[in-house]
Amino acid sequence: MAWNAAASPNPLFCLFWMSLLFASATAQLCMEKERKALLDVRSGLSVADGRLSSWRGEDCCKWEGVECHNITSHVVKLDLSYLDGSTLNKSEVSSSLLDLEHLTFLDLSGNNFGGARIPTFLGSLTQLEHLDLSQGGFSGRIPYQLCNLSKLHHLALDNNGIEGTISETIVLLGNLQFLDLGLNNISGEIPESIGNLSKLSVLDLSSNRIFGAIPGSIGNLAALQNLDLSGNQISGQIPNSVGNLRQLEEVNMSHNNISGSVPSSLGGMCNLNRIDLRDNRIIGELAEFFEQLSRCRNDIRLSLSLQNNEISGPLPIHMEKLQRLVQLDLVSNSLNGSIPTSLGKLSQLLLLNLSSNYLVGGLTEAHFANLTSLLSMDLSHNNLSVNASSGWLPPFHANVIAMGSCNLGPKFPPWLQNQNRLNSLDISNTGISDFFPEWFWSLCTPLMQLNVSHNHMRGVLPSSLECFGLVTIFDLSYNNLEGFIPRMHYVGLYLDLSHNSLSGPIPESLAGDNLGFILLSDNRLNGSIPSSICTTYLQIVNLANNGLSGALPDCWSNSPYLIIMDVSSNILSGGIPATLGLLNMLQSLHLSNNNLTGAIRSTLQQCRELTVIDLSLNELSGGIPSWIGWSLLSLRVLSLRSNKLSGEIPWQLSLCPSLQVLDLAHNSLSDPLPPSFGKFISMATRQTDKELVPLNRGSSYYTDSVIITAKGSQLLYTRTLSLVPSIDLSNNNLFGEIPEELTNLHGLRFLNLSWNHFS
Repeated sequence: MAWNAAASPNPLFCLFWMSLLFASATAQLCMEKERKALLDVRSGLSVADGRLSSWRGEDCCKWEGVECHNITSHVVKLDLSYLDGSTLNKSEVSSSLLDLEHLTFLDLSGNNFGGARIPTFLGSLTQLEHLDLSQGGFSGRIPYQLCNLSKLHHLALDNNGIEGTISETIVLLGNLQFLDLGLNNISGEIPESIGNLSKLSVLDLSSNRIFGAIPGSIGNLAALQNLDLSGNQISGQIPNSVGNLRQLEEVNMSHNNISGSVPSSLGGMCNLNRIDLRDNRIIGELAEFFEQLSRCRNDIRLSLSLQNNEISGPLPIHMEKLQRLVQLDLVSNSLNGSIPTSLGKLSQLLLLNLSSNYLVGGLTEAHFANLTSLLSMDLSHNNLSVNASSGWLPPFHANVIAMGSCNLGPKFPPWLQNQNRLNSLDISNTGISDFFPEWFWSLCTPLMQLNVSHNHMRGVLPSSLECFGLVTIFDLSYNNLEGFIPRMHYVGLYLDLSHNSLSGPIPESLAGDNLGFILLSDNRLNGSIPSSICTTYLQIVNLANNGLSGALPDCWSNSPYLIIMDVSSNILSGGIPATLGLLNMLQSLHLSNNNLTGAIRSTLQQCRELTVIDLSLNELSGGIPSWIGWSLLSLRVLSLRSNKLSGEIPWQLSLCPSLQVLDLAHNSLSDPLPPSFGKFISMATRQTDKELVPLNRGSSYYTDSVIITAKGSQLLYTRTLSLVPSIDLSNNNLFGEIPEELTNLHGLRFLNLSWNHFS
């Protein structure tokens, strides 16, 4: 039979159709069922404007956060993390996720699910390998159904409100490589079965309420690289089995109740670059641990934090073997003995903190010889001194040097001359009795925290220190400095020049917008108080014991965060500023020993946080306001002595449930005492030293105090005020009978009713 060339297919034509068929197959749209499921999932989520704008059309495989299999077109990855930046609007996890049967990756982190429980149906997505529900606002227990996800290798449930315990059934997740349950409310003990997760490389259980001991089975996690158990209530000793974790790179067990010594086996784990065991109850010496550390011959740098424990004994003599160390933090332990000179051979050391121990002896040039990389050194609160030649300069240029309460005097340390990169220097209470050298004020660092307080510094400060950039802390208190307050760029937190002999006025440009603490008391300052002192973030101002005059500025509405004001013992005049009543956070008001006149401002009744009011030794007149009793319910001290107040004592004062000191002596008060004076709750029972509390919630930077006049003596009290409840009504015009109810005040230590007209 003859071959018909016209009927035979054209090879080019066949190739064309084959390419079309292939293109059609590769361009296959996503499954309609899965597309609808995705839209259902999206409808339950709070989505910020602009996010998921691509979720249009038929092909869901091109949508943002969606990935499909390149052959089957099934949805295999869904990343819907952090859709609503504000996380204020609540989202909901849709059960339509179950229609995405081939899903291997699901990330819903950073959305707000409003305290909902983790859906149990997620345990039916058995193909999942990656599940991230972190920072989602979930609560309740971890559903046991998640243990059905046997293929899971990444599980992140951190930063939620999850409760309950870690179930023993976690062993069913045998393929897990990453497990993060940190920042939740999980309690109970770490189960022994955790050791069966042999593929785990990251385990984070930090910031929960886990208690009990670390199980020995944790040593079975041979692949573990990062272990974080910090911020729990874990007790007992660190098991020696941790020495089996040879792949471990970071271990953090800080902020627990761990006891015992540091296992020497931990020092033999040569892949470690970070060991953090701070804030525990670890005891013993470090010799064996350091010996194991010294045997590692690799170049992996190591940060070691053991601060706030009970470690004792001396530092090892042969510190030069610890060349891996870049950070050594042993602050607040019980180390003793001298610092070995071999420490000076750690050429890679960046941070050294040995403060608050019992170390003694002199530091020579050898102690610093090769510390060429050192950026931060804190040796404060030890009995140490620096014994170096007058021309010696350290080989490092540190950012932080702290040697407070060491022995550096009597000369100002000349070895600071080349430290032109300093941003923090603490040489307080170091026995220096000298002038500031000119070169010191020429350092002109761009950022500075300076503390040279509690020394015997003499001389006059420069007129300008404006070459320093941002001065956040400037503390020269308790010295013998003279002259004027220098001009500076005060934009930081804390200024303390108190207890010197500085004179002249307070500069108008003294206070920057961010200055929170202005402490200039016990100097010889004069002139008026500038209104520029009322800065936005001012918390504490103390100008007491100076020669300041004029009226108090009426600018306090600009300082809404003010907690403590003390301008006592000056020669201020005029009335109490009305804007003081706008200080809703004010706790202590000291205006005593001035020449203030007028009535007690009624606007002060808005200062409902007040615990101390001391207006004594002024020229105030009028009556004692009754609103003190029913407005200032936190008041503990009320001193109005030595004014010109008249009228009756309002019975409402007994409504102050916390009042412990009432001093109205040396006024012109009249009328009988009200019987309600026997109802001062805080004076009814004797206080014990277990009930001592500070006068207010001021700050760790500052301790407030009050003066009590008792039996002709002036006594200063801070925390022990609650031990001395007192009432002083002497030198008034009170008459009538002394109320029998006063005998109910069994906690009273001082009661003075003398120089009145009682019958």
